[in-house]
This record gives sequence, C-alpha cells and structure tokens, in this order.
Amino acid sequence: DAVIVVTTNISYEGCRNLNQSFISRMNMIIDIDEPTTAVKTKRVKNITDFTDDDLLKKIVETGEKISEYCKEMQITDGTCGMRELISWAQSAMIMNDPQESALYTIIAAATSDSDSRRDIISACLEPVFGRIR
Repeated sequence: DAVIVVTTNISYEGCRNLNQSFISRMNMIIDIDEPTTAVKTKRVKNITDFTDDDLLKKIVETGEKISEYCKEMQITDGTCGMRELISWAQSAMIMNDPQESALYTIIAAATSDSDSRRDIISACLEPVFGRIR
C-alpha cells in the first residue's frame, strides 16, 4: 500500500540516466513536458504573491529566453529553471528593481563565467529591461 514517486533532471550536472533494472521495476513511467509560460507565471505568482502581473510575465518570459540562450550557446555550468524564476521574482519584490534582482538571482545561477553572464545580459535581459546602469 505504498506509492513511490521518483523524479530526476537527467540533463543536470552530476545526474545520469536511470539504471535499466530500476526502470524495469516501475509500473508507470510518465515523462512530463516543461510547463507553458502561463503555467510557470501562475506557479511563481502563487508561491511569491507577486502582484504586478505584467512584470511577472516579463520576468518569466525573460527567464525562458535565458534558459534557451544557455542551451543554444552550450552554457552548462549553471541552472535556469523554476527555482531561479521564483528567486528572481522574490528579489524583484524586495528590491523593487527586476533588472538588478536578475543579476543576483537568475543570471548568477545561469553561469559562473563572467563573459557568459555579460552575453546573457546583453542578449536576454537588456532587450526587455533596458541597459544595465
């Protein structure tokens, strides 16, 4: 009378494919697609109580652009997902500055390489939020 749920992010550093004998013991295997922008926005809003819907949508869409940019440019030493979006939204509420908040949350989490950070900022953040001061 037990239900066991196993999740993994096999694309993350340090993770690997599940062992075939382990998979063989599962009765059901469900691959879940990445949530839509609307679903991500709703989840971040529910977790953070973010009140500016237009700004939150820009944050989520920009986070998706950052994630896609990192994949395209093969920037793989960081992460850019829901936890980083939540951190960015929370920080933006506290600092009242989404651009500055991005630097210390989603940009910092995406990579530790300073050149790659500058590239992400110019390609993804500045077109939406303006030039970094």
